Amino acid sequence: MHNAQVVLHPDHAKKIFVFEEVYPLRAAQEQAEKKKLSAFGMFAKFNPLNRPKDDTVQLARQELRWEPFWHIVAKRSVDYSCQLTYQVPVHNPYAQSVQLDDRVFEVARQKDKARIEFVALENCHRKIQFDRLIDGMQRDIKPAAFELYINKYKFNETEQVETRELLQPLVPMAAAKQMASASLTGEAVNAFEIHSDNIEFERTYMYMRPVFAFEFRWSSADKVGVIEVDGLTGEVIENGRWFKDKVNRIVTREMLVDLGAEVAGTFIPGGGVAVKLIGKMTDSSA
Repeated sequence: MHNAQVVLHPDHAKKIFVFEEVYPLRAAQEQAEKKKLSAFGMFAKFNPLNRPKDDTVQLARQELRWEPFWHIVAKRSVDYSCQLTYQVPVHNPYAQSVQLDDRVFEVARQKDKARIEFVALENCHRKIQFDRLIDGMQRDIKPAAFELYINKYKFNETEQVETRELLQPLVPMAAAKQMASASLTGEAVNAFEIHSDNIEFERTYMYMRPVFAFEFRWSSADKVGVIEVDGLTGEVIENGRWFKDKVNRIVTREMLVDLGAEVAGTFIPGGGVAVKLIGKMTDSSA
């Protein structure tokens, strides 16, 4: 089985971007309080026998956290040869054979058509592109939503991240790169012989977006639910999640591949492409 070779991307391909907060905490909390009775699911909200009420649902904790998503741009370049049979029409009705250099090809006729056939070797070059926005928290978020963030809201590039509220990605960059490699190598190349096959990562960007999370406790049912408010759009998510795992180390752009790499093996195996994990995380106390 043929494996493509991964070309380690240059430093300028690795970047970290942090979005500026748009929606203030006070407004986000007001939105969450309005929706707090919906934090426990639709069944609980409309259960006539036991449903949450204003006086039984209280805010337990809140946070502004930063959720990562990735922008992965990669290119697969393949140099290969194809062996094909060429059919060339012959227009002279009296021709019996055609000579090219020292080779003679017999003319085949069928009704009023004539042709010669020969096997030729084609030298080919093909480029296959991968360009995708991937949620780092394994949510069911369409790439178009991330594209809207990038096109509409302000963000700044940073050399390193020290915030304690950056969520530990459930889809590490290593896994996102595996997805790209698997997609690229999944494209079939009909080749007689492959001369070179390389995957180059042109962009491996991490974006950090602000999300407010409010955990409410329903005292009479001993249940908790989470309302989220998007820190950019103000959109309210009623079936939110509370992510407990935060990144407790300084992250630089040189170390992005290692961010959450210990769980990368649980994702797509990479389609036969070895993804090299480079760099080490720096302890924030250093």
